[in-house]
Order: sequence, then structure tokens, then C-alpha cells
Amino acid sequence: MSILDDVFGSFVEEADDHLRVLEEGLLRLEKEPSAAAELIEPLFRAAHTLKGSANLMKITDVGAVAHRIEDLFEDIRDADCTLQPVQVDAVLFALDRIRELIEYRKAGQIAPDELVSAALSRLAEACNASENSDSAIVFVAESPAIKPPEAAPALKYYPENERRNSGRRQEEAGVVRIGMEKIESLMGLVGEFTVTKNHLLDRLPVMEQMRSEVDIAGKRLLKEVTGFAERYDYTLLAQSALAGDDPFNELEFDRYAELNLFSRKLREITNDIETSLKEMSGFYKDFSQDVQSLDRVTEEMKEQISAARTVPAGQLFQRFSRTVRDMAQELGKPVELIISGGETPVDRVIFDGLFDPLLHIVRNVFAHAIESVDERKASGKPAQAKIRLTAERRGNTIEISVKDDGRGIDLERVRVRGIEKGFIAAGKQPSEQELIQLIFRPGFSTTVEVDSESGRGVGMNVVMDRLASLNGTIDVTTESGRGTSFRLRLPRSLVIVNITQFSCAGQKMVIPSALVEDIVDLAYAEKSTGEQAQGSLQRVDLTALLQLPGPQSTPAYGIVGQSEGTPIMLLVDAVLGQEDTVIKPFGPFLQELPYFSGSSLAGDGTLRLVINPARMKHVRTI
Repeated sequence: MSILDDVFGSFVEEADDHLRVLEEGLLRLEKEPSAAAELIEPLFRAAHTLKGSANLMKITDVGAVAHRIEDLFEDIRDADCTLQPVQVDAVLFALDRIRELIEYRKAGQIAPDELVSAALSRLAEACNASENSDSAIVFVAESPAIKPPEAAPALKYYPENERRNSGRRQEEAGVVRIGMEKIESLMGLVGEFTVTKNHLLDRLPVMEQMRSEVDIAGKRLLKEVTGFAERYDYTLLAQSALAGDDPFNELEFDRYAELNLFSRKLREITNDIETSLKEMSGFYKDFSQDVQSLDRVTEEMKEQISAARTVPAGQLFQRFSRTVRDMAQELGKPVELIISGGETPVDRVIFDGLFDPLLHIVRNVFAHAIESVDERKASGKPAQAKIRLTAERRGNTIEISVKDDGRGIDLERVRVRGIEKGFIAAGKQPSEQELIQLIFRPGFSTTVEVDSESGRGVGMNVVMDRLASLNGTIDVTTESGRGTSFRLRLPRSLVIVNITQFSCAGQKMVIPSALVEDIVDLAYAEKSTGEQAQGSLQRVDLTALLQLPGPQSTPAYGIVGQSEGTPIMLLVDAVLGQEDTVIKPFGPFLQELPYFSGSSLAGDGTLRLVINPARMKHVRTI
């Protein structure tokens, strides 16, 4: 393996960063032309560094395309020109081709010449068609694949005032790139450490009980020995004094009876035991503090390592800027994307798994919710619609919402389609929430004709399946003529998870706390007016559903969660508390079990199954 192959992985990561900077900067520059002076320099540097890195790696086709983009930014910067929409489209097109070229290199394949020639031609056409063509650079579109590396365009240097800073991008001091596999390994070690810590915490109450019993026994022994000694220590001496004998005129130790000596020995032994008990109590106190300190250190270590594998939600949201722009142009629906909470950290695994669900939701919003310009004007709305992407941390969960100001979900249309599909029984009048949940059914769509955006009935079902795999849930609220909001709740981490422990039929199980919306004491609920509110929830007796062996008992608690977006209540015997633990996913042989997402070890080594209510897909009719 050559040196270039060794560092290719670092190049891919660096190139991805530069491509992201270029795409985000272009889209922002398109929206804020007045900020050109501020934004063009970072774009120029990113293109310049990408070119240099690609040429250094002998990926001359990527370097050639990046060089043309760099020339465009340089011309705009030096001539103080305005970036035209046609140029934005061309650069975005070229960035997509660069990504394809890198993917071909990653796969060890030779990229087609058409990729490079198409990118260069598009850039040339955009610059020649620009209104500022007099100051634009005219490009000659030819593929570098047919050129030897030395024929690549030479860099321009300016001795007095060099406009292009040579050299690679300077890394920040103290910054080291770490592969995800190393962070995953560290998180695995922290997870095992957490299990051991839980074991110590479980032992503390046992040790406290033992210490308390020994302390009580020691006090009883001391009391009895003290009373015994007071009665018999000096009995013989007192009797001798009454008889007028001098207690020290002969060998005084011969005057002590065996009972007196035994009493003295008991007192001495008891004093030693009392001292040992005090030392043991002090040791237990210190040990308990050490375990509690270990718990805090473990939590901090988990937070720090978890932070190392998180990505700001804004990076995920920015990926939709391009999607929203392209769909708005394609469908003729002007839409503004508003992002908030972009600094919220999201676990990298969740970050990667969220793109597809959010993409389906955004496409669904364009297809069903956003009205045409004429329709919006007729209803008194601005011609430009709004889609808001928001991220927020709430305890051990991350909430991500997608909200639009469109027409809302047509519940009547949903009801008609539900009857046609057989999801609604004849004569039934489903509630608004039940109608909303129909959109997550496989094969359901309110669009009769299939087009590129909708009609196949797979979009929202994919959202539910992906969220189930991420231990997440989704809530949907809609208002006719005002818009719809999709709220996704996900755990902060998929490695070390806070869980709620409960028991059914004598077996301990757990459920991720992120999936728990409420815990209901059924006996109390029956005596209160809250029973009416809980009565509308679908109840699932886990003991009966899972056919658990063992003693049958009346469920005492209800754990409220969601299944396929529908609120349900899991009936359990007892709720035992919360803790942080490691969830181990099942292997290929067991991964299709419908109601479980893995297993977890308790502090005492007991294996517990992890319940996932989002996977309880009952085939039911409203």
C-alpha cells in the first residue's frame, strides 16, 4: 500500500468538509448577495485548498474542477462582481460531480471522462452567459483524464501581492482527527465500565445492611459484656475486704477467681471489637463516597466521549438547504428554509440515520402541504412558504421538529383513502389523531397519481421504520390552513442509554426512557378522574402479548409510549427504577424479533430484554 493510499482517508474527510463549506456558502450567498465581501473569501479558500489537496493526492480530475471553481470565485472577489443564479447552479452541479469522482476513487474504479467534461462545460457556459461576462473567466471544457498530470493548468503567482495563499489549510493547534471506530471502541469501554459501576452501586445497599446488622450485634455484645463485667470483675475482692483480709499481702493474682479473669478478657475483646466496628463504619463511609465519586466521574466521562462523537444539528439541517432550493425550483413553489437550534449536539449514529426520515418528511411537505403561489395569495398568505427545522435537547432526549405554514393535512381526504384501503371499518368515526396516524401505514397515500414526489405510499412508513430502529418516536399536529408540525424524539446516544426497569411475570425487562411518555399507577388512576383520559389509550398486556411463563398477576402500572405513532399503554407488574446501561443489539439471527431492540446487563449480571414499543406493529382496524 502506497503512502497516498494511507492518507486517502484523511483526504476524503477533508474534501467532505470543503465541499460542505462551498455548498453552504453558495446557498447563503445566493440569499444574501450583500454579504459577498464577507462570504466570498472563505469560498475561495475552500476551493483553493480542495484543489491543492486533490493534486497532492494525484486526483487531477478533482483538482481541475476545483481549479475552475477557484477561478470563478477569484474573479468575483477581485472584480467585485455579483454571483449570478446560473453560476450558482453551475458550481453546485460541479460540486456534485466532484463527490462522484471521489466516490469512484474510493471504490477503486476509474471515473468516466464525461463527469469532468460535463462539470467544466457547465461552468464555462455559466460564466459566458453571465451578465458580467466582460469580467468573467472564459473556460475551455476539456477532460484532464486525457492529459498527463504535468499538463494541468499552472497556478498564477503574484510576487508583490500573492492573491492565492499556497500550501494546505493550516489545522488548528491541538486538533487531531479521530476515526469513528476509535470513538466507538472508547464508548464500548465506557459502557462496560458503566455496567461495573452499576454492579458496585447495587452492592452498596447490601453492604449497608451488613454493616448495620454487625453494628447492632456489636452494641448488644458490648452491653451484655459491660453488664457482666460490672457484676463479676471485683466480686472476690469485695468479699475479701468485708472479711478484713489484706488483698495485697499475698500473691494478689491468686485472689482472682477464674470468672473474674474471664470477665476482664471479655471486656478487652469487646473494646477491640468496638474499635474495629468504628473503623469499619469509617471505611464503609469512605467507600460509599468513592463509589458515588466513581459514578460522577463515569457520567462525566460518558458525557465527554459522547460529545466527541456528536455533530451539530446545523450540519444536518444545512444538507436540506440544497434539497429545498432544488425542489422549490422544480415545483415552482418558493420556500424559505429557517433553521434554529443548529448548535444542538446530535450523536453521529443518529445524525446519519436521521437524514432519510427528514428527507421523506420535507418531500412530503412539498408534495402535500405547500400550496401554489396563487393559492397562497388567495388565502392571504405570503407567496413564499416557510419550512422550519428546529433541534432542542430535552434531558436525555433530542427533539427535532419540522414545521410548515402550508394547508395542513386534509383529514377528510385521509378518511376517504383510509376507507378505500380498508384501514377504517364501516360505520366507524375515527378521531383526528387516529386519522393522522394513518399516514404512517404501509402503502397509504392521499395522492392517487404517482409522480416523482408522492403517490407510492412508502415515504412516511419509511420514517416510522427508521425511527423505530433509532429508538425514536414521532408526534404530528396539524391545523387546517395553518400548517403541520412533525416532532421527532430520539435518545441522545445509542450506546449508553438511560432505561426504565420493570417486571412482568417475575421477569425483569427494560425500556429506553426516551420512549416513555408517562408512568401510570393503575390503582390510583381508577380512583381518580384521570382514568377517563387514560381510557382512550390502547392497552397492551406485556405478559399476555409475550406469553411469559411464571406466576400470573394483575398489572399494577402502565407505561405510556407510542407504536406506529399511536399512543399505547404497556401494562406491567412493577416499575423498578432508572439507570444508565449499555444496550447490545441482537445479532442477525434475532434482529427481526418484533418487540425487542436488544439486551442489557443489570448490575448483578442478569440479562434483561429491551422492549421497543415502536416495533409493536399490530395489524388493527380503526
